[in-house]
Formats: sequence, structure tokens, C-alpha cells
Amino acid sequence: MATATKQARVARHSSRPTVDVARSAANTFRVFETNDGNYHWAIVSGKGETLARSGAFASYGDAERAATLVRDSAGSARVEARPADTHSLVKS
Repeated sequence: MATATKQARVARHSSRPTVDVARSAANTFRVFETNDGNYHWAIVSGKGETLARSGAFASYGDAERAATLVRDSAGSARVEARPADTHSLVKS
């Protein structure tokens, strides 16, 4: 049985609105606060699809710094082909 995901909300602090870390027509990094008070970054396509989402950060600044680090270093990352790990697959 699937559980509902929490809806993201705009940061509580008016001085810390949801911000696009990278401005690109194709993809955008967005930093936002969730209902539980944690902050995340997400890579969102030009069509509005979430391509990747971070784990939780305690502060807006921490999430923003992490998004910037990922954005700046992603070009040097390698793609590794690995066999499927059957232990990490979710069983229905």
C-alpha cells in the first residue's frame, strides 16, 4: 500500500523564499522547505518533472550550499555501470 507524500511548501521565512540556484531553460535546482521543517534541493526539468531530490538538511543555507556543490561538480562525475543490487530492490 502506497503512502501519500508530503506536499512541499514555501519556506516560512519571507527572507528565504524558494530559490532557483541555477537558472537554465532545461533544468533548475530548487531549494524548498517541507512540511516537517527540513530543507531539500531538487533538480526540476523545464517540464516541471522532479529529476532528483536531496535528503533532508536542517537549514535553508545548508541545502542551498549542497545544491550549488552538486551543480558545480556534476560535470566531472562519472557514470558507473553496475549490476543490479537485488538486496536494495523494493518488493511489492
